[in-house]
Amino acid sequence: MPSADKISALRGMRDLLSADCARQHAIQQGLEGHFRLHGYASIDLPILENTELYLRKSGEDIAARLYEFDFKSRRVALRPEITASVMRAYVERLQDEPLPMRLQYNGPVFRYEKPQQHRYRQFNLTGVELIGAGGPRADAELLHLASSSLERLGIQRYAITIGHTALLDRFLNRLGLRKQLVSFLLRNMENLRKRGVGAVLESLIQIYPEYDGAAAPHGESGADDNSQRLINVLREMSDSEAHQAVSDFLHSLNIRIATDRGQGEVIARLLRKIREDQQAPKVQLALEFMERLGELNGAPADVLPVAFALADEYDLDRTVLTALEQTLACLDDCGERHGKLRLDFGLNRGLHYYTGFIFELHAAAPNDEPLQLCGGGRYDNLIGIFGGAEPTEAAGFAFGIERLASLLAAGQSDADNRPDVLVIPLAAADFSTGFAVADELRAHEIAVEVNIDARSLRRSLRRADRLGIALVIIIGEDERRVKAARLRDMRRGAETQTPLADLAKSVVERLSAYD
Repeated sequence: MPSADKISALRGMRDLLSADCARQHAIQQGLEGHFRLHGYASIDLPILENTELYLRKSGEDIAARLYEFDFKSRRVALRPEITASVMRAYVERLQDEPLPMRLQYNGPVFRYEKPQQHRYRQFNLTGVELIGAGGPRADAELLHLASSSLERLGIQRYAITIGHTALLDRFLNRLGLRKQLVSFLLRNMENLRKRGVGAVLESLIQIYPEYDGAAAPHGESGADDNSQRLINVLREMSDSEAHQAVSDFLHSLNIRIATDRGQGEVIARLLRKIREDQQAPKVQLALEFMERLGELNGAPADVLPVAFALADEYDLDRTVLTALEQTLACLDDCGERHGKLRLDFGLNRGLHYYTGFIFELHAAAPNDEPLQLCGGGRYDNLIGIFGGAEPTEAAGFAFGIERLASLLAAGQSDADNRPDVLVIPLAAADFSTGFAVADELRAHEIAVEVNIDARSLRRSLRRADRLGIALVIIIGEDERRVKAARLRDMRRGAETQTPLADLAKSVVERLSAYD
């Protein structure tokens, strides 16, 4: 027999026992029903996917936390999120369906990360995808659906944080930064605000040592004037022009490069290095802009005017901010929530496929720390990346079920998951009647448990008392003879004989009185 430590649950995975399981199931059902009322149809997707699905656009952060392995010459992974799977399914099987398409999903996901409070290596997501609809009204629909879902669950104290990635993305791309650098900077937007420019630069240097001293590129201070002029000329050329110029220069000097990589690859590496030297001052400009952008955080009425001014200062397209302003106006049509809204241009969702509007919903946990319950946004390029026939807009969000359960459990006792009624047949001849009584009560949405073991009446009553069950129905030989049952009120200690024909009505009235 293996020892307990060898068969215990994997670290970061957890067993979900009956009370927690019932709570999470009720939350999932509540969300699914609410999504259905808004026109979102269910879709169920595999837990295993090709690893490539997540490497294309989820980003290094997710890729580093994949549970992935080789199986029969295929690289497969446990899904770390579900949006990519929905988009893959849309591209493969749903592109002929009319748009917009509204889909909902739920299920477990897996990420290999450090386990801590509210963070597990296996957890459950329930969410929606709105495919083929863009613009302010679509974004407002998602915000309204997410916030009204919390209210449907009984959570009234929450905050909505809205951000936008497009302003930063456009600025970084206009600088002409390498894609790897753009990806790094986008990923570190929140780090910059929390830990400062110095910490981000330190991380950057560890990954790309050539950017040590972002304001002073390597290679230029030591070059003589003629070499520097040559470098500047090559920088101004296109890739093909610069490649041809270097190749012709080497040929004119009768110089051949003898390496396994070949002359073309060596020239390409040389040109890449020359251009990398040009990236460092642009990184400094990027960090300065990011720092100012990250300061835009607060009520929409206060933040939006400053954001417009910043866009004008850097000569950035205002349409991104105009669309965000219109989204907030559309949200007014769905119901007043201004007291819960906050704009935060330093918000970063961590997944690289977001293309603009992003948001999160937070509520106060029992320790008064903000607890993120939901996150989402727009990813208009994702379907194209996965091979869609034509560009298709898409957006969505997902709730973390464990986090919702944790928040709701703070105001809920395990008694909320107990049966309302226990039926105790005293003899084998009484079980058919007991089961019929239980089914009749369940038709009234009453939770009923039938005692199916051979324990004595005294032990059964003691168990009902320990579980906090309100009512016990006892059926024995005497009751069988007169077609009645003993209805015992466990809270008051009173017991009455009630005809079977009146039993359901009596139980409903007693339970209503407790409410």
